[in-house]
Amino acid sequence: MVASSSSYGLAARVARKLGWRLVIAEEKKFPDGEAYVKLPSKVGGYVIVVHSIAPPQDTNFLKLLILIDAVKGAGADEVIVVVPYLAYARQDKRFLEGEPVSVGVVLKSVESVGADAFITVDVHSPKSLDEWLSIPHANAMPIPELASYFKLLMKDGVVLAPDKGAVERARIAAGILRVEYDYLEKFRDRVTGEVKITPKSVDVKGRPVLIVDDIISTGGTITLASKTVLEQGAKEVYVACTHALLVSGALDKIYGSGVKEVVATDTVPSPISKICVAPAIIRALKEMGYK
Repeated sequence: MVASSSSYGLAARVARKLGWRLVIAEEKKFPDGEAYVKLPSKVGGYVIVVHSIAPPQDTNFLKLLILIDAVKGAGADEVIVVVPYLAYARQDKRFLEGEPVSVGVVLKSVESVGADAFITVDVHSPKSLDEWLSIPHANAMPIPELASYFKLLMKDGVVLAPDKGAVERARIAAGILRVEYDYLEKFRDRVTGEVKITPKSVDVKGRPVLIVDDIISTGGTITLASKTVLEQGAKEVYVACTHALLVSGALDKIYGSGVKEVVATDTVPSPISKICVAPAIIRALKEMGYK
């Protein structure tokens, strides 16, 4: 297994659980700012590369591409690329004329440089992998681990997705917690322009609520959701996400909205990264036949 500076800790946990040798890529910058990576030893057989495209995204994306080439050049017969956080995944279609499909550019680049298989964690739109990759691929889901963290707090609770597109995460979490699930619908008042959200059908009054999502960036959606369900009588609100980007004071805004606790995974290191995605990655590797 080969790891870069973007995923040392996570790669070490995966390697330890699998009983694999971990090779740490050497990295530096040339005087002009260009990135340099080098493997300290030869490798062979199939090699798992663990490298997150977390911020700084552009730098880590380029490092991933040259790291894959380095692994191939060091003797790997097959390279399985594991990207815990896949940057640009939210730009999965041309929302406006003239825009790129950025996730397609990233995925095609990874494949073209030499990846033989690809695994990411809780990608924003799983169908992007099917659309842009011709190599074997998987979307590892850490929702069981995230949900289990709240097991003692969610008796007679409700799991909510912030929108209909995220309802599958809520369904999985609710099944583990054995509670109801729902998603939030957004409405805009045509007269005042005010945006309101509300659970589609489930009553949250007097019940603990767990909001689950893939990414927390600015925290705006979660803040609005938390305020809404608390106004509707929720007993308390918890938040779980996979990728905690936490920009623009997101965590302060979320806690300021009344949320009791926010928990994330370690795909992006953060103050709330309490859940390790190593078990989810290992599940995906085994399902693809790598042990």
